[in-house]
Amino acid sequence: MQGKVIGQGRSAEVLEYGEGKILKLYRDDVPEEHVDLEYRFSKCVYEQGVATPQPHERVVVEGRPGIVYQQIAGPTLLQQMNRKPWLNFSGFKQMAGLHHSLHQLDGMGEAGAQKKRLEQQIIAAPMLETEEKTQILSRLARLPDGEKLCHGDFHPDNILMDDKLWVIDWMTGVRGNPAADVARSVIMFRIGAMPEQASVFAKVLLGFARKRLTAQYLRRYLKLSGLTLADINPWILPVAAARLVEGLSVPEKELLVREIRRRLRA
Repeated sequence: MQGKVIGQGRSAEVLEYGEGKILKLYRDDVPEEHVDLEYRFSKCVYEQGVATPQPHERVVVEGRPGIVYQQIAGPTLLQQMNRKPWLNFSGFKQMAGLHHSLHQLDGMGEAGAQKKRLEQQIIAAPMLETEEKTQILSRLARLPDGEKLCHGDFHPDNILMDDKLWVIDWMTGVRGNPAADVARSVIMFRIGAMPEQASVFAKVLLGFARKRLTAQYLRRYLKLSGLTLADINPWILPVAAARLVEGLSVPEKELLVREIRRRLRA
C-alpha cells in the first residue's frame, strides 16, 4: 500500500498510500503527542467544513507515527507561484480569503493557548538579550486573547491548489486571536527565506514583489475581516521573536532580530 515519496518537510515525509490517499510519516524526532494533536485538530477542522484534506486514520508504520490523509492532486501555492509567477497577486488575494474563512470558526483547545505558546517560545528564543525578552513579554501580556481557529503557520507552502485552495499542516493549530495569526503570515511574507527549489526568475520576481504581495494580502484580509493595521501591528513583535526558535537559517534569524530591535526602539 505504501508507495513512493512525493514530498519532504522538516517534520515529515509524504508518501503515496493506496488509491486517493497519502501518508504523512513523521520523522523520529517528532514527539507522538504532536502527531496526535495534529490528527485531532485536522479532524476537528475538517468536520467544521474547512477546505482541508480529510484525515482518515492515525497509524504507525515501521515504528514511526503517521496520519493517512485524502490526496489532493494539485501543487502547493508556492510551487504554483514558482511555475507561474505572474499569478502571484491573485494567489495572495485568494489566500487572504481562505485565511479569513478559518477565523470565522471557533478554535479547539484551552483559552489563552496561543499567547502561552508564544510566551514559551519567546523565553526560549536565541539571539535576544534577557531585557529584550522582558520587554516583548510585557507587550504580549497586554494583547487580547481570542477564541477563534488559528492555523499558526499559514503560508503558500501549506496551501494546495486544484480547483480551489486547501489548507494543510495543522500541527501548529491553536485557539486564539486572528490578528496574531495574520501577523505571523505577514512576517513570513516579508522576511521568510526564498525556497531553494524556486527558479532564479521566480526568486528575483518574488524579491521585488514582496511588499506588494504582502500589501495585496493585507488589503484583502482587512476588507473581509473589518480589522485594521492597528489590530495586527502590535502582534508583529512577539510573533517575530517567537519565530526565532524555529529551524531557520542564520541570515533569516538575523533579519528577524533586526526587525525586533527596530520595533523595540520605536
